[in-house]
Amino acid sequence: MIDEISIILRDLPTTIRAFTVAKDGYFTIVINTKFSNEMQQESYLHELRHIQSGDYDKRCSADLIEMYAHAI
Repeated sequence: MIDEISIILRDLPTTIRAFTVAKDGYFTIVINTKFSNEMQQESYLHELRHIQSGDYDKRCSADLIEMYAHAI
């Protein structure tokens, strides 16, 4: 169950578009400000799909989760 989602905009290395920190049903999505608004929105939606899919409860590698996420 998703209790709360916070969004933070930060300057990050350009190798990172966004990432999510999950703890006890609370999620913080950190979005890289170095990308365009369109790319930031795409990154947000990507992270949101991970949350909605329950990816943070899965017991497998992030690489495997990303592989499945991009195959859809």
